[in-house]
Amino acid sequence: MIEKEKFNESELIKYIEKAGLETRNFNKNLILESIGDDCAVIEDKKKILLSSDNITENVHFSLDLYDFREIGKKSLLVNLSDIAAMGGIPRLFLMSLFIPQYLCMPDIKSIINGVIEEAKKYEVSLIGGNISSASELSVSITIIGDCESAGIKRFGSKKGDAVYVSGEIGNSWMAFYLNSNKDYIFKNKTGLKSSDKRLIKDFINKYKLPKPRINLGRILYTKNLAGSLTDISDGIYKDIFNVTGKGCGCRINIEDIPVNEELKKIADILNMENYIDDIISFGEDYELLWTFDREYTRREFTELQGSCGTNIKKIGSIDEKNAKLTFIKDGKVFLPEDHTFRHL
Repeated sequence: MIEKEKFNESELIKYIEKAGLETRNFNKNLILESIGDDCAVIEDKKKILLSSDNITENVHFSLDLYDFREIGKKSLLVNLSDIAAMGGIPRLFLMSLFIPQYLCMPDIKSIINGVIEEAKKYEVSLIGGNISSASELSVSITIIGDCESAGIKRFGSKKGDAVYVSGEIGNSWMAFYLNSNKDYIFKNKTGLKSSDKRLIKDFINKYKLPKPRINLGRILYTKNLAGSLTDISDGIYKDIFNVTGKGCGCRINIEDIPVNEELKKIADILNMENYIDDIISFGEDYELLWTFDREYTRREFTELQGSCGTNIKKIGSIDEKNAKLTFIKDGKVFLPEDHTFRHL
């Protein structure tokens, strides 16, 4: 039996420093000091955007759904989404790794490689961080971006504003559900064809990583096309209250929520009648959710979709009558079950 290569702190720090060099040239005008000193030193003339988030084993990911490279990728992607949700530009990041004893050096290097792969794609520079032992695997990212002003804030909507969303909602939930129940489904679901199994496997692989909508956020900011903005990390059911203004509620039309056609097909194959409850409350989609003081003109709508590279959809409006969240389905008030994840 070949013994796994154990975690070596000094070697890992050298590996991270070398990997970080691949991202150093993206923001040279901002970086005065980077990895190697007690602190990184940066300089910027714009407004600085800062956010921090972590993903933790058995809370935000499971090792039977994500490989180590994908864990690294996801850790950076969810933080990039926070910058997108302000209309800013991501520039730099700090990375902290909390490493359990069961991991070996190749596993840890795969996590780092996944982070650096996305960092190069989105042109953000690794400037520092920390490593520590832990009982469970966790990756913590502090993302640093900038914007010409303070960006697009939450809670800026007014009564009568239109509510928009990007992309599709529910893909992350369905990928999670299918992976968690795949063995049972394949064994016990009668009448399941080989093409159905292939559809399920492809869906899992296609939608387990988010796509931060940085270009869309920038366009909404630069063209002044959003009054309030957030990303959907906890589900529409909860995140809609991040954009509603004081004393405002919201009416959302279930039929207008953009749902993937393959998701609908899989739900039909598996006889999942109430999947809409999970679609609106599971979260992890990291699409953008925003309001504007009127509906877009056809020209604005076409230009916005073409420029940002994703679909956008009006799903409701800020309620002028009460401060409640109301879902409408088939012209009637719809009361979904709240499956929102609770952090604490």
